[in-house]
Amino acid sequence: MYGASRCRLLLAAGLALTATLLGGCAARVMPEAQIDTPQPVYLVDHGRHASLVIPHENGLTRYSFGEWRWYVEGRRGARAGLSALLWPTAGGLGRKEHAALEAPPLPARVTPEGRQQVYALNAEAARVEALRRRLDGYHAAAPESPVYSETFGLYFVPYSRDYWAAHQSNLKVVEWLEELGMQVQGSAWLSRWRIVED
Repeated sequence: MYGASRCRLLLAAGLALTATLLGGCAARVMPEAQIDTPQPVYLVDHGRHASLVIPHENGLTRYSFGEWRWYVEGRRGARAGLSALLWPTAGGLGRKEHAALEAPPLPARVTPEGRQQVYALNAEAARVEALRRRLDGYHAAAPESPVYSETFGLYFVPYSRDYWAAHQSNLKVVEWLEELGMQVQGSAWLSRWRIVED
C-alpha cells in the first residue's frame, strides 16, 4: 500500500513539474499551405481545455473529449482532477449540433462554459467531412444513450479509450487537427495555442 501511495505521489510531482516546464510553451498549429477546397473549422480554447467546432450546411457541430466524472457527473474538485490525471479513468466524447451560424462567427451559446480564444482555421473540405462523419458515426453508434452536460452544453457518450494525463482533452483535439492535415508541434497539454501560417 505504501509503495502504491509513493508511486502516486511521485507521479503527481512529475506531472506538476511537467506542467511548470510547459507553462511557457504553446502548441504551434500549422494548417496546410495549399488547400484546394478550404473548409473552416474553429479551435476553441476554453482556458484549461479545448474543443473543435465544424461548420456544415445545416449549421455547426461542436466536439470535445473529457473525463467522464468531471464532464458528465460534475465531480470537479482538486482530488477528482488529480485522480483523473494519475491513472486511466472513463472518457467521454461530447457532441452537440447547432442549427444556425450567426454573427459573431461562433455564437456564445455554442460554448456555455466560456472561452478565452477562438481560432478560425482552414482545412481541406474532404478531410473535414471525413472527420465529422467519423465522430458523428461514433457518437450515433454508442451502446448507451447520450448524457447531457448543462455545464458544457454537450451530449456525452462513453469513449473507447480512457482519459488520463497522456490522453486528455487537448491532446485529443491535437489528434483531430492532425487528422485534418495540420501539423502540431510543441505541447498542447495546457491548452496554449499559436497558429503559424505561411
